[in-house]
Amino acid sequence: MKNKILSILLSAVIAFALWVYVITVISPESEKTYYNIPVVLQNIDTLDQRGLMIVSENPVVTLALKGNRTDLNLLNESNINVLSNVVNIREPGTHNLTYSVAYPGNIADNAVTVQSTSTDLITIKVENKISKNIPVEIDYGGTSVPTGFIADKENVQLSHTTIPVSGPESVMRNVEKAVIRVDLSQARELLIEECIYTLCDGEGNPVDAEMVTTEVEKVTVTLKIQRMKEIKLTLNVTDGGGATRKNSSININPKTIWVSGSDKDLEELETVELGSINLAEILSDQDLSYEIKLPEGVTNETAVTEAKVEIKFPQLQKKTFRITNITPVNVPEGLEVDVITEALDVTVRGPISDVEAMQETDISITVDFSGAQIGAATMKAQVTINSKYKDVGAIDTYQVSATLQEPVIEETEPATQSE
Repeated sequence: MKNKILSILLSAVIAFALWVYVITVISPESEKTYYNIPVVLQNIDTLDQRGLMIVSENPVVTLALKGNRTDLNLLNESNINVLSNVVNIREPGTHNLTYSVAYPGNIADNAVTVQSTSTDLITIKVENKISKNIPVEIDYGGTSVPTGFIADKENVQLSHTTIPVSGPESVMRNVEKAVIRVDLSQARELLIEECIYTLCDGEGNPVDAEMVTTEVEKVTVTLKIQRMKEIKLTLNVTDGGGATRKNSSININPKTIWVSGSDKDLEELETVELGSINLAEILSDQDLSYEIKLPEGVTNETAVTEAKVEIKFPQLQKKTFRITNITPVNVPEGLEVDVITEALDVTVRGPISDVEAMQETDISITVDFSGAQIGAATMKAQVTINSKYKDVGAIDTYQVSATLQEPVIEETEPATQSE
């Protein structure tokens, strides 16, 4: 039994050796097919210099090769070179090109022959290459900053405002802008973000830009986000001339404005004072304008830079009296006053019933000469109104002309001595 097994094994070894001898010595020639070998296109740079580019997929070729079995076993789809030269292409269109086959250096050129191919010519499609700069646009996707904050979209900064792009004419005719998408829904402070852009047509629809090239991969967006606050506009009012805040109508338009700034800048800012007025100097209904001035670092978001102030006196009446009761006071010792102004027309304002009841005798004028020097001068006059008309006051200011001088001493003649 043992001898029988050894005989079988010996027979198998002899058969294998005979098979190896036949395929390597007696019959070394063999055929093998290599599938989908990529074609290497040579002199691509000449197309770029001519403003052209290939838009078709890279062609592939299937080869059936014949040769020594040992050589064929050394070949594969990655070390067989199928070469085609595009140097003669000078215009866009579809072009059919010949190709050649090259083998690795360890295989002689005549060791292998091409028995058949999937195609005798390769086909490539060429278009004009278009280059242009397209603008960058931001799409906020309908999002907005949280309540109480504002985004300064008008002054957004982009690391690139335009993007240089190149590609085939059929694609580039649709590429109009580079769109970056920014989400503001959680933005509460300065936003600095690197964004990938999408090439889009004029309506914002994405374009298949697989064959479009650019050196810019991302755009950095810097957007100022600040807190917002509503503040009140105020006016510093001094009562006078019978007018007070209570009996006058003072309206500020707008009453409030929205401002933005840092938390620190807005923390204690509740009002902005427009200016000051003295009602004694407002002779009649008036409309005034004031520039809205804000602290440094605070921005007016209302787009109103000027406030209108309307002043009216609907509950008050004016009346003018001619006053001759002018009294100098505090005249320096040793001097005397000669009042040149004999009368002043004084206008008072107050409740209608009080003004109608007043007489000239209820008004007096005093002129304070404290510190005055010798000579003619115009002095400020102080108007005093009878205390029973406490809600009435004089409006405007008044002056009196007077001369301050030493008293004139008249000389008397000496008495004649009787004889």
